[in-house]
Amino acid sequence: MRKTIFLMAAALLLGAATVALAGQVQVFEPMAEGMTQRGLREKAQAQGYGQAVLEEAKAMLPGSLGESREALLKAYFVGHAKPFIQGYKILSSQDFEDGLSLSLDVRVDRRTLRDSLKSMGLIETLAAPLSASVTWPQDLTEEEQQQVRDLVALTNIEPAEGASPAVVLERGSDKGTWKCRLTWDGQEWMGINQDMAEAWFTVWPRYFDRPRERAAGTGGESLAVTGWFSPDGVLEFDRVLRGWDSAVQDVELAEMDMQPTGAGATWTVTVVNRDRLNMLLNAFLPQRGLSFRLAGQHKE
Repeated sequence: MRKTIFLMAAALLLGAATVALAGQVQVFEPMAEGMTQRGLREKAQAQGYGQAVLEEAKAMLPGSLGESREALLKAYFVGHAKPFIQGYKILSSQDFEDGLSLSLDVRVDRRTLRDSLKSMGLIETLAAPLSASVTWPQDLTEEEQQQVRDLVALTNIEPAEGASPAVVLERGSDKGTWKCRLTWDGQEWMGINQDMAEAWFTVWPRYFDRPRERAAGTGGESLAVTGWFSPDGVLEFDRVLRGWDSAVQDVELAEMDMQPTGAGATWTVTVVNRDRLNMLLNAFLPQRGLSFRLAGQHKE
């Protein structure tokens, strides 16, 4: 009962904690022919949102996307940042003859972003491409073909005829819409949208979020930490641990144990970079008089 009460209290406190962090970005948007001042400002703000979300994403990913893939991800976020933005403040704005310089403080919803990076396949395909069958219409314009190639590159797919999963991109029955079908393991999912990228990323989460056994050393592990004097220390470390996105993800506080000698807690985690996680744990815990156990390892 005692453990249950402490876990319920922890859940309430953690649920009340914000998952958004603010980041400052500065962008310059050039003035294009025929563009209004309002249009210029809106485009500059979109660039700022995209840059802010990209910076948070880079901090979460356990490795580098590479220059070309990072540019594609930024371009995607410029047009699709809204779900990740919880608020913003314009710090400064300066007009020039050739454009607008804008400085923004943007609050990004890290939890939503982390889930989306996983669903988009950016975590699973970070180290190696995914072999998949990709089919699209032959009558695409050059611009539309480039859009498809960009989505394939962003998702890091290595097209292979007859491979599984298989994705088929088609024009929708309604003018100006796109239909994307994904088949895998005898199942089929479909996404329809006027935005090709939206249709594409409607179906891929069905594959990348699939239930599966985690490979050894990549997740589903237990992290136990002991040595606190009160539950407050446990909750504070929980917030710290959830911020180490580039080392560990899917953090869940599984158990809190209070003994006369102090408090301990156990988390279930997905380890995405073991060396970095060990470095962070060793830098944070021992100096505070805490010990930890991760995947059979023990450190005093």
